[in-house]
Amino acid sequence: MTRTRLPLLAACSLLLAFRAHAATVTVAVHGADGQPAPNVVVQLMPAHPGAGKPPPAPVVIAQRDIHFVPYLTAVPVGTTVRFSNEDPYDHHLRSEPGGPFGNVAPAKDFEMRLAAMTGGKAASAEVKFDRPGVVVLGCHLHSSMRGHLFVSETPWVAVTDANGLATIADVPEGAADLRTWSPEQLADQPASQKQIAGASAILEATLNFTPSKPRRRHS
Repeated sequence: MTRTRLPLLAACSLLLAFRAHAATVTVAVHGADGQPAPNVVVQLMPAHPGAGKPPPAPVVIAQRDIHFVPYLTAVPVGTTVRFSNEDPYDHHLRSEPGGPFGNVAPAKDFEMRLAAMTGGKAASAEVKFDRPGVVVLGCHLHSSMRGHLFVSETPWVAVTDANGLATIADVPEGAADLRTWSPEQLADQPASQKQIAGASAILEATLNFTPSKPRRRHS
């Protein structure tokens, strides 16, 4: 009986050790003007990442009020994204090149049409993203619609909120590279090395440009 319990005890010890050495990290991102920067992708690249997380359940990007909601979404490689049309009219959905000059190929090419919402049910389609990169989302029927999808090579990724804050859970302790990306950047953002220690940590990052002020949406 003792022999059969030892593997279970060992597994529990390893699980507790992992939890004790993983931190919840909050990253505060500012523009070059020192103001909080919303809609910025934050990635943490631990020096010793351990086993990767399985891809999460499908992440939803909605077409609502002739907008992509959220405007910016970040997911790890291997994630399935569900695109959903919540408007009472048809939408088109296609991947477009990114980069400051529109010359960076999307992480994945796709194009489809999503029917209007009927009877309270939204038409949807799922796409799995199996390599890192950026996808600009567009609608051929409504040229003003733009969204951005960032496919990250690390599972420790998040997007800053209206206060310029991004929170990432279960980050392994130790050295980690902090990287940021913005749809507005004209040049790559320099990475910085951080040290993660304790159950929680607060880090800072500054962009090499000043983001534009978010536009107010009409409901």
